[in-house]
Amino acid sequence: MNGDWRTRLGEALAGPYRTVPVVLALGAMWLIFNSINSAFLGSANLHALAQQVVPVGMLALGIVFVLLVGEIDLSSAALSAVAATIAARLLVESGQPLLVAVAAAIVFAISITFLESLLVIYGVPSLIVTLGGMIMLQGGLLIALPSSFQVSLGGTSLAEFAGTNLSSDACMIAIAVAAAALLAGRLAVAVRQARGGEGDRRALLAAARGATPVVLGAAALLVAVAVVGRGGGIPLSTATFFVLLLVAWYLTTQTRYGTHLYAVGGSRAAAKRSGVPVSRIVIYSFLILGFCAAIAGLADASRTLGVSAASGGGSLILDAIAAAVVGGTSLFGGRGSVWSAALGALVIGSINSGVQLLGLSVEIQDLATGGVLVLAVTIDLVISRGSIRPSRGRLARA
Repeated sequence: MNGDWRTRLGEALAGPYRTVPVVLALGAMWLIFNSINSAFLGSANLHALAQQVVPVGMLALGIVFVLLVGEIDLSSAALSAVAATIAARLLVESGQPLLVAVAAAIVFAISITFLESLLVIYGVPSLIVTLGGMIMLQGGLLIALPSSFQVSLGGTSLAEFAGTNLSSDACMIAIAVAAAALLAGRLAVAVRQARGGEGDRRALLAAARGATPVVLGAAALLVAVAVVGRGGGIPLSTATFFVLLLVAWYLTTQTRYGTHLYAVGGSRAAAKRSGVPVSRIVIYSFLILGFCAAIAGLADASRTLGVSAASGGGSLILDAIAAAVVGGTSLFGGRGSVWSAALGALVIGSINSGVQLLGLSVEIQDLATGGVLVLAVTIDLVISRGSIRPSRGRLARA
């Protein structure tokens, strides 16, 4: 009996309830920070936090797709900086429209990740490919920058991206409409299944189970919009990130590509035997990462009003990978959700914001972020193995 409940708990944590411990930890973290400084959960700080997490969250979103197929990427932060520099120089020096500059940045980023994916499917480990890519892109950033090694975006159309806020009421209406449309779609599917002879009760129960996370998610979003919106509205960059999360959710859960994505991450051999185009799925995942890296770089450049030799550096790549893993995406492939990018970015962003608000040193911030990452990977390993004991193979080799 004891083994049964442990098995069920492990399956639940590895499946639909994987993010529950993260949500509980995030809530506890917020309560602790707010008990020390009540400004932490104030509307002004939450509004700033909503903007700060966008670059990390966007980068983490792309990394989630790569992790799901069992690969890793270390070059996306540097890639985001080079892509943003290309867009900035086109805007400031060449006078190109914003659309042209953004398109050039996205095309460049996608091209780089496409080349990396070709090497990966050829057989070169993604760790080595992207590590080498990171080093080359760091050098490429210095080449892409002008002689002053910085480009100011003050007064440009790109700078308005981070400075624009949307009406809270408009965001609430959009959330309500989107939730209603999704619920109506699930109900329509249930009705079709019932008419197809699968049983009215079973179809309605399935519709009810599918409606529960939609209702809870919409309610949580409405509360978040109400709280963050008091700080001056909802940042356009945050709203854009959420829209891209919805698109990514649809791709991973409602399309054949999403089914193949998890199949490749679960077992490439089994996926290939089932007719899944493994190489193509890996390439697609890297292309999505390239797109997300470009948007992340543009969002960061807009928030900081420029690009420089320091762009894409520091702990950005660590924060992005940590966000994806802490949010619930497995490093071992095949398990996770695009929502883990947002959830993990909130965790990392909350640590950074809390440390800064409390006046603690940067060393504490790095220690906390690294510790959370190690803990998340350890928990993921325990869930994957189904036991807290080390594997016998490792003990034998030791």
